[in-house]
Amino acid sequence: MTSSKYDEAIITDAYEEINSKCNGAFENTYLYEDIIQRQIEKMFISSSVDEEYQGVRQHYRLYPVMLLYKILLEIGHSTGNYSITMTEYRYLVATTKRFEDFLDTLLLIKLLRNENHVVSEFEQFRSKFDNRLIQALKQLPTLNIDRDNIALNTNFLKEVANKVFIFEENPNVFATENYLDFLGSTRSLFDLKEDVTLDREDSARRKQDIKDETNRIKGGINTLLYGVPGSGKSFTIQTNYCDDFDLMERVVFHPDYMNTDFVGQILPTVKGEGEEKEITYDFTPGPFTRILKKAINNPDKHFYLVIEEINRGNAPAIFGEIFQLLDREIDGTSSYKITNYNIASEVFGDKETPVYIPSNLSILATMNTADQNVFTLDTAFQRRWNMKMIENDVTKAKHAEMKILDTTVTWERFNTVVNDQIITSSATTLSSEDKRLGAYFVTADVLEYISFDTHKDEIAERYNINLNDNTKLDRTIKDLNSRFGDKVIKYLWDDAFKF
Repeated sequence: MTSSKYDEAIITDAYEEINSKCNGAFENTYLYEDIIQRQIEKMFISSSVDEEYQGVRQHYRLYPVMLLYKILLEIGHSTGNYSITMTEYRYLVATTKRFEDFLDTLLLIKLLRNENHVVSEFEQFRSKFDNRLIQALKQLPTLNIDRDNIALNTNFLKEVANKVFIFEENPNVFATENYLDFLGSTRSLFDLKEDVTLDREDSARRKQDIKDETNRIKGGINTLLYGVPGSGKSFTIQTNYCDDFDLMERVVFHPDYMNTDFVGQILPTVKGEGEEKEITYDFTPGPFTRILKKAINNPDKHFYLVIEEINRGNAPAIFGEIFQLLDREIDGTSSYKITNYNIASEVFGDKETPVYIPSNLSILATMNTADQNVFTLDTAFQRRWNMKMIENDVTKAKHAEMKILDTTVTWERFNTVVNDQIITSSATTLSSEDKRLGAYFVTADVLEYISFDTHKDEIAERYNINLNDNTKLDRTIKDLNSRFGDKVIKYLWDDAFKF
């Protein structure tokens, strides 16, 4: 039958095959149980013979028996028990929409087994589950099904493993309009061969993938730290987030920075020597792809991508399609995935693998609110970040009590008075708070007064100057003592009090 309406049904090759085996005695199912198994394994959800093809099952596109086989095999490889509970089947396996999502389903099963209270919450919906598929599965000799569990029949373990291995080469076979012809035919979903065996390394890798995702560190975030120049944004990243260079990639955005710099690009590479030299074109990963690969391959460590001066470059253009990955789930994993062959090949070793940001990768960015003539960050971009203002508190700076050069005025006093003046001096100054001097606008060495008599020997050694060259020593010391004025006064004149 190739229609959901009996009055439109036609005789198929599968029917003729059954009839020839039982000679019309269809009640003797033992005569054609191999055909029953073949046809059940060929069931596809959802096709046009399904009354809910355009309804509740419109997004389901998979062979459910093959998904179940795959789940049971992987659970067995991981735990030694090729079995799942009926609750795990009903609410996790049976709700999976694509075969390719089996890793997510396995992860949910493992998480569910650690949260016993969730199981009882699921059980209240037991009566609402459609059991028709279960009744079909019970006819498979490869499965042992009772009220509470579904398990692989270990007598058929090799057969099931071989079928899954063959099927995974093309999990979407006949998932088109050709399906109805295939369903009514005498063909199997597989041409099973005795010499086909599981790829052991691939199986081990998949088991490790499941383990990694279960144990992966959670809590990845996108945080944008903003504040006045010198308020301590980069210092906050180093002290509050990460100071291990091996766990981070740091990049500075600027007007000429591009998506290819950030993500990576295909560049010519010279390989070989002498006459065997040849030029190949290979993908060279950028900072985003490099840190993504580290995070994916090291689930037990938290990694950080640090973007300094994010608004000095065209951030939305630099991120490009990566922008889609900034939406995150509660655990820190990207809510959405993208297709990017270059990134996928570099990170996963498989160009078809969807790209996502894992839960153990955080993106931290800094932004100076006082910058002029820079790119603005639109609302759509900003909403994907946790915005954190860095308070400009000079009292917390270690050099707050240092006197400025040879004066009696401390850095804290100068900073406080000048910032009060910036805020109150003119009502016409736009965003005057953003023009304030940051607590770390200057460092302790800039505040220190260098005396010719006291520091002569030190300066001569530091800058490799002859001790007898007083002219050069005097000029160097004057240059060092002028740094405060050159830096602070220039900023106040050109930016803070510019109307």
